[in-house]
Amino acid sequence: MSATETMDTVDKSAGKSDARFRFDNLGLTLVLLALIILFTLINPRFASFSNLINVLTQASTYIIVAIGMTFVITKGGIDLSVGAAMALTTCITFDLLDGGLHYIPALAVLFTVSIILGAINGLIVTFLAVPALIATLGTMVTFRGIALLHSAGELYYGLPPELVWLGQGKIGVIPVPVIVTVLFVLVAHWLFNLSTFGVHVRAVGGNTEAARLAGIRVNRITIATYGFMGIAVGLGGLLWMARIDGTQATLGTAMEIHVIAATIIGGTSLFGGRGTLYGTVLGGLLLTMLNNALVIAGVEFFWQLVAIGIIVITAVTINNIRENRITWISDLRSRSGSRN
Repeated sequence: MSATETMDTVDKSAGKSDARFRFDNLGLTLVLLALIILFTLINPRFASFSNLINVLTQASTYIIVAIGMTFVITKGGIDLSVGAAMALTTCITFDLLDGGLHYIPALAVLFTVSIILGAINGLIVTFLAVPALIATLGTMVTFRGIALLHSAGELYYGLPPELVWLGQGKIGVIPVPVIVTVLFVLVAHWLFNLSTFGVHVRAVGGNTEAARLAGIRVNRITIATYGFMGIAVGLGGLLWMARIDGTQATLGTAMEIHVIAATIIGGTSLFGGRGTLYGTVLGGLLLTMLNNALVIAGVEFFWQLVAIGIIVITAVTINNIRENRITWISDLRSRSGSRN
């Protein structure tokens, strides 16, 4: 097969990004609606307009970072360093603002640093051939350690009003973080579904060697994907610190679990090659709604962690069943089919 033929094959198979997940997304949408009804029956406060707006605002940061994670996982990677990178970039930004730097160049530094941190993950994975899980586990610890060394346990607070508006302001009745999230999702949708970059991301995740033979620059796509992850982390960190008007070196602890869970719950294949941004948004909303409902019900934080852990395992199990990766279930399906 020639390189051109291989490229055609890769593009055709990888280009159907969300089409194969429409049924799953419909199911997840129904689950989301059912949970809203259930939580409202348990506690009518859940369905109040103010609480639903609060859920959307809380979900904003997680959805943005989970969108970046969707690109990474679809590419066949993983990123465990997102929370630590967010803490480091926001601490550096606050330090610059406290030193008298205007907020516009400070934001430029925030996004530059976050992109560099993401690109570092990509460089380690590509040029040092370190598996993404190990590479980002290492950078997670490294970034968090640097953040702790940099801040020395200091709690930063007191942003310029223009930045606080990004986290706490409203346009009409819609919070600014929600509007920013919608705009980011639309841009990501174009990148993921309508651009060559998105096609190449899915191609590399689906079959790295075939993508390389087709002429796709695999290393460049990997680094660019982690760089985009950095943009998502920077934007998510900006909204988070603007919403709470502060930051510290422990910001974003365990965020990687939430965003990976949202991505997998949404239907993105943990093994690469296929992803759905719509499903990721639903997954982020579902997890945030669950946390919110548990808080309203007075459930302890530790039980919230237990619930999220169970959801992660369940989501991965469903993913494995969908892709016939559990041998005994596949055997049962085969036997049932042969009988019919």
